[in-house]
Amino acid sequence: MGRNRHRDERKDRLPPFVPLLIDTLNQPAWRAMSHGAKVLYIALKKRYNVKLHNNGRLFLSQRCAKKELRSHWNQIARWYRELQHFGFVVMQSPGFLGVEGKGQSPRWRLTELGYMNDPPTREYQKWDGTRFKDKPQRRGPRQKEQNPVSEITHTPCVKSLTKCRERKHSRSAGQP
Repeated sequence: MGRNRHRDERKDRLPPFVPLLIDTLNQPAWRAMSHGAKVLYIALKKRYNVKLHNNGRLFLSQRCAKKELRSHWNQIARWYRELQHFGFVVMQSPGFLGVEGKGQSPRWRLTELGYMNDPPTREYQKWDGTRFKDKPQRRGPRQKEQNPVSEITHTPCVKSLTKCRERKHSRSAGQP
């Protein structure tokens, strides 16, 4: 008798779903975002668990997002920057190489949801209307290597290339 009651309770339950608040969908920042950033936001929100209160510890690696969203990792990185620009997500901790040598994904906090005992910040409501301009970030500072001792003109490859160009130039000028 107890088993039948348990099955009846399961029939009344909803299947798993991702709730999207209508208030969030009506925001100008949401309407200004690209479709890819919206889908990435939904994929991140899918990982939120009400019972665990894991906001601030949400993660979705670019590799997993690439498989799930079926898009290139460059686009996924762009969509993460776009979500940050519009105020839908905040990076809690950046990605890093773990002690075991395995990479760890960045941890994200959704501003639509509360974090710890704090209420939701909803930074997307404070969006100032500036358009998103994608500026890919370099991983590290790149500086031109300066080596005054070796010059490019002294290498044998460049000398032969220069001679080849001179021959080509002389042929086009009509000289044999």
